[in-house]
Amino acid sequence: MDLLLDGKRALVTGGSRGIGKAIATELNSEGCLVNICSRTKGIIIDVLNGDFSKIDGKYDILINNVGGGGSWGSENYEDFDEWDQVYEKNAGVATKLTMKCLPYMKKQKWGRVITISSIYGKEAGGRPWFNMAKAAEISLMKNLAGRYDGITFNTVAPGHIDVGNGRFSGVGKSGDVAGMVVFLCSVRARHINGACIVVDGGESKSF
Repeated sequence: MDLLLDGKRALVTGGSRGIGKAIATELNSEGCLVNICSRTKGIIIDVLNGDFSKIDGKYDILINNVGGGGSWGSENYEDFDEWDQVYEKNAGVATKLTMKCLPYMKKQKWGRVITISSIYGKEAGGRPWFNMAKAAEISLMKNLAGRYDGITFNTVAPGHIDVGNGRFSGVGKSGDVAGMVVFLCSVRARHINGACIVVDGGESKSF
């Protein structure tokens, strides 16, 4: 199936490993010109440092993949550093990059913004700061959907995924998430807007 993505310019945050790397690889195989942001292999810049000056915003596709923090902290819920850090790493960076890229997409009247959240953005089960940050990402995409001609905003919510670090086994693979993300980037997905699509093999409990 030709997804009609040849020549599209894409930015994938957290794109040097795991889900982000799988998405970047799939987009590249479809003919996209892919840049990544990463702390370990910063082709552009470490966006977690809050410096977006080297990102020109001229992207047809933005994948807000950078995030995490679900295992951070302790049961001391009064340590607000975890709340702030996890929110900024997830929803904060996604918000700032989306707003950075939106003017170009509006000018082109075409764009795809896809944010990688989690099943714990849809239901309880993780630590509260992680659930809150991931729920905020879903809310951001839903609230932007339908506001701009030709631009779609969607969320993909994975369950436990084997990203090659040995933490999980017998679960989904990064490529399982990447396949859904790349389809949502395509012209064929033009009428999917504001959706939150779960990729978890039946793990979650919510409808």
